[in-house]
Amino acid sequence: MGRATKLLMRAWRNIGALACAVLLSCTSPTLPLPPPVAPTVSTGSSPDTVHLTAGAGGAEPNALVVVVNRNTDVPRNHRVSGTIADPQGAWDLEVFAHSNDTLDISQEIGTTRSQGTTIVVR
Repeated sequence: MGRATKLLMRAWRNIGALACAVLLSCTSPTLPLPPPVAPTVSTGSSPDTVHLTAGAGGAEPNALVVVVNRNTDVPRNHRVSGTIADPQGAWDLEVFAHSNDTLDISQEIGTTRSQGTTIVVR
């Protein structure tokens, strides 16, 4: 076998190994997106709001943070709020809520959504 043939065979083997590695990496499971850290709750700017704050690491960097108020007495257009975490994962948001309302907080990156973190407003 000539030198050129050996080099060609080695190249094809390397291409085959690379193709297998790419295919296997595409089928490996991804880790689930963790829920955001429970934020600090403080008084909002109006009597019907609370201010939620989470420092660095409170969410994944640049994640969409979604807050849903479970209180069905709250008008639908006030029950869902959202913001985008900064590059360090910090975020803050003012949401429509009253004492004893339950808030579900999740985060999204692309098409992946985390489990929720649930808090009760005190």
